[in-house]
Amino acid sequence: MFLSCRAVASGVVGAAGLLFLFSCSAGLREIPPDSPARYHNKRGLVYLREGNATGAIAEFSRAVSLEPRYADAHFNLGLVYYRKGLRTAALVQFEKTLDIDPKYTEAYYRIGLIYHSRRDLKKASRAYRQAIRYDPRHSRAHVSLGLAYEAMGKHKEAVSEFRQSIKINPLSVEARNSLGLALEKMGRLDQAIVEYQESARVDPDNEGTYNLLGRALYEARRHREAFSAWQKALEINPESLQVLFNVGWARLDRGQVDQAIEAFKKVIALNPDVALAHFYLGKAYKLKNMKDEAAEEWKRARQLDPRLELEMSSGS
Repeated sequence: MFLSCRAVASGVVGAAGLLFLFSCSAGLREIPPDSPARYHNKRGLVYLREGNATGAIAEFSRAVSLEPRYADAHFNLGLVYYRKGLRTAALVQFEKTLDIDPKYTEAYYRIGLIYHSRRDLKKASRAYRQAIRYDPRHSRAHVSLGLAYEAMGKHKEAVSEFRQSIKINPLSVEARNSLGLALEKMGRLDQAIVEYQESARVDPDNEGTYNLLGRALYEARRHREAFSAWQKALEINPESLQVLFNVGWARLDRGQVDQAIEAFKKVIALNPDVALAHFYLGKAYKLKNMKDEAAEEWKRARQLDPRLELEMSSGS
């Protein structure tokens, strides 16, 4: 029960990772050097870097109104919409980008992300494959395609994409951790642990990696190493709900009831609405014969998640 292109990027952070803003793709080369649309596109980039999404939308919109076949401006407008969570509007702009430049890699990638968020995995994977077709070294597209395959139950294909991403970018913690999770699902626990350990070496300050490593080590019955990994995660972020919950669950599983109670109490203090924390805290209290406290925690767990009623009635 563990919780678990062909252009220059400007490095602005967006809603789903790096938000790439483009200013020199094939679409731009079709625009006259003295076109006012260039000016408005550049102004839009400046506004967005300043955090002024409204100003950026106005400038990119002005650019495409002046030059309807300005691929970069359509793409940048789509990215602003994407960042604001306006995925349908973003999709329209990315599709217009591809109408102008059918080889615009990042447009395919972003379309994939939108369909992925809608759980339309077939359309998402098709878009990711197109991105990879035009840029085989697009490491993020390989990871995203792998995640889509994973969600479709295609574990071998997912592993292949994650490995390809790592080959392109050996420092990608996301790719390595995704590979580790896929290997776990295939029953290759030892290989998964190796990937998590390599992720921790690449980025020793990533609490998520240590959480995954701790979980895998625990499943492999390497309990002392598991608690050591979770301890490292808590040194990075003492308020990590996932890590604290996993520690509590594992302590309870090991019969270390007092330590389990301490961990679950920390989870609830940080977020009183974690139903499973109340549920397992109730179990821990029951083991200590603290019946009133157990009943209170189970009552709260049922209020938060009525599905836990079945677990309780079965004596879990």
